[in-house]
Amino acid sequence: MVGAEKRGNGFRYVPLKGAHFFKEIDSEEKARQWAWKARFGGREFECPQCRGNEYYQHKAPAEVRTCKNRNCLKQVRLRAGTVFQDSKIPMLTWIRAIYFVMQSKRGISALELKRLLGMSSYGTTWSILHKIRQALRQRDAQYKLSNIIELDSAFFGKKITNNQRRVLVAVEAKEWVDDKKRLKSGAGFAKVVAVIGNSRDHVKDLVDNEVTKGSVIYTDAEIGFVKLRDSGKLHAEIRHSATGSTKEESERWLPWVHKFISNAKTWVLGTHHGVEAKYLTRYLGEYTYRFNRRHDPDSLFHRALTACATASPWPAHVLFG
Repeated sequence: MVGAEKRGNGFRYVPLKGAHFFKEIDSEEKARQWAWKARFGGREFECPQCRGNEYYQHKAPAEVRTCKNRNCLKQVRLRAGTVFQDSKIPMLTWIRAIYFVMQSKRGISALELKRLLGMSSYGTTWSILHKIRQALRQRDAQYKLSNIIELDSAFFGKKITNNQRRVLVAVEAKEWVDDKKRLKSGAGFAKVVAVIGNSRDHVKDLVDNEVTKGSVIYTDAEIGFVKLRDSGKLHAEIRHSATGSTKEESERWLPWVHKFISNAKTWVLGTHHGVEAKYLTRYLGEYTYRFNRRHDPDSLFHRALTACATASPWPAHVLFG
């Protein structure tokens, strides 16, 4: 694959920017090649049945490959089992959509994506964008938070318009020594979980499913799960702030999660001018995905393409529900 260099057992991707991207991926055939390799971790093919790498390429339909193993002959469809499944949109359009979504730190609206792709239907563009966001969320769901973690909750949207959603936000707090032997600190990986009903139940689910055993979680008393902490049912230690009564004290206790929440709210309002509460976690999924890979922005397109090529498909009733 042009644009990728082999590195160990994986691939280190060479940035594709601007004119280089559109020159490198300028046809449906090239778009399919990129999608195949994204699906198989840089390889052109891997049979899901026998794990063989040799294949026959069909000319019609062009999106089908058959395993060469005579005892297998498994047919694999490029879009099956991915977010591209059941879509009649050309792969070239999908590839370009993923590129446009990931090229800007501020993201992109469906209206702007429609214009860039030259599409006539806003609804189709919206569907593409939300399927990409779901794929990014699925990708981040594979990872767990560890060590020191800051946890807080926040409300997005306006209560007066009945368009408000509460979310739990957890962010790893990292410390390291730089080349000049100075102690540095910063944010690591982040997770966002929507709250529906009892926040204490969601906290327990987050700790059980998204945090590695033995981690330490810093929070304040607002979330209200002191009893949960004392129950001994959590596999992570909970530490509450002894103060946290003022904004300044709270931000000293939970600096990175508060910064994440503030920037996420600015992004939702600035790029999207607010969103519907039922879709909020998808938007925050995109924001979180980009945040978690902010130190390697040149790889965002390649990683997002892999996420889309390996994510489970989303039926229409789930996507629009």
